[in-house]
Amino acid sequence: MTLAIAGLIGWGCVIGAREVLHGLDVGMLNNRKGPDVYLIQRPMIFWSLIVFYMTAIVVGAGMAVLLAAIALRGLFGRRG
Repeated sequence: MTLAIAGLIGWGCVIGAREVLHGLDVGMLNNRKGPDVYLIQRPMIFWSLIVFYMTAIVVGAGMAVLLAAIALRGLFGRRG
C-alpha cells in the first residue's frame, strides 16, 4: 500500500513539474479558478508562484522517495 501511495505522489510531482515547465515556456500560469498570472504583467507574482510550486514539487518528490524506500525495505529487507 505504501508503494502505491509513493507512486501516486510521484505521478503528481511529474504532472506538476510538466505544468510548471509549460508555464515557464509560455510565460503564463494557468489559474483555473481565477485570473491567469502572466510574466509580462506581474513578474514578482509569477516568479514567487514558480518558486512556491517548485518547492512543493521537490518536497513531494522527496516524500515519494522516502515512502518508496520504506516500502521496499519492508518488502525486501532482512527479517531479524
